Amino acid sequence: GATKVGNFQVQTKMIEAYASTWQLRMPYWLGIYYVGRIENGFHALPINRFGQTMWPGLLGRPASYGCVVLSNADAAALYRWADMGTSVSIRW
Repeated sequence: GATKVGNFQVQTKMIEAYASTWQLRMPYWLGIYYVGRIENGFHALPINRFGQTMWPGLLGRPASYGCVVLSNADAAALYRWADMGTSVSIRW
């Protein structure tokens, strides 16, 4: 689904999250809201179970299941900057 619009806060921060549903590693995870039991947020390009980086040519376009996917460098910088509770505003 599309990324949800609205005002949120960083509620989860992990150097690398794992999406068991899709078997993806997501570096520099910042979770901001839940859709049912699944949390969406910001992260670097995901890595599949074979160690392949996914969607490198799709930055800036819808490609995920609602997350905001960033380059590794941008995701790392955002991860270092944002603390738990940091306000996030998503607009289209």
